[in-house]
Amino acid sequence: MNIQTRISLIDKQIMWNRLLAVVEEQAQVCQRTAFSTIVRESGDLAAGVFDAKGRMLAQAVTGTPGHINSMALAVGHVIRTWGLPAMRPGDVFIHNDPWMGTGHLND
Repeated sequence: MNIQTRISLIDKQIMWNRLLAVVEEQAQVCQRTAFSTIVRESGDLAAGVFDAKGRMLAQAVTGTPGHINSMALAVGHVIRTWGLPAMRPGDVFIHNDPWMGTGHLND
């Protein structure tokens, strides 16, 4: 029996709701603490949770599609550039390479 058959539909829904709560809290904290009025007032941001292969598992409802889509590309770039073995808990990766995923020129 594999893991897929052992997890009930109720458990899956609970885990899904938790993932959504995590990413929505990320977005809300970013919005509340932002220095940028564009982020604070219009929600021009993105928040998501990704797996070790760079696949997006969940994205916040708060935010803009352009940022969400480019963030998915950027996470893959970060993983390829630094590699998973070099990443440690608490690491923060910030990049602004327009060729590797940004929402628009001002990002």
